[in-house]
Amino acid sequence: MEDPVEINRRIGRLVRRVRRRDDYGKLLARGDVVRSVADVEDPDGWRAEIKRQARSDRIKVRTGQTGARLWAFVHGPIQEAQQAENDRYFRLLDEIKTRADRHGHSVKVALHDGEEVVVKCEGCAALGYGDAAAGPLIGGAAIEEDCPDPAPPDATGAGWPAS
Repeated sequence: MEDPVEINRRIGRLVRRVRRRDDYGKLLARGDVVRSVADVEDPDGWRAEIKRQARSDRIKVRTGQTGARLWAFVHGPIQEAQQAENDRYFRLLDEIKTRADRHGHSVKVALHDGEEVVVKCEGCAALGYGDAAAGPLIGGAAIEEDCPDPAPPDATGAGWPAS
């Protein structure tokens, strides 16, 4: 069992880090960013600023507007290191799902950044944490404790709860 204090500290650190990011930071971290046109003062300026920052970092991006949504994504092939990170992350999600299921939790991803993830039980709101780069490190109530509201999950073919 992982130290609950350490797990809560890591969850808090991840939440604070993600909240600090501007749109370009989100684009770099996730590979894409989507905003509502209503939330942006100048949509053309938003797209121009994303492109300006990407040019200075020598990153190829695509931006656009579809209806009431602005979007930007990193354009180009996935690098080998990025693919390895993705593979570790998805193996981590499988392990978290397996452990949460053993305790009757139906978890969904609440927050994701790189190889770190916070999951939340749909029944009891318990949290779980995973970090694929740290061994992996997996812990939290949604992974280590029985769910007080163990309604059977509405599983999809992939094993994750339907949304």
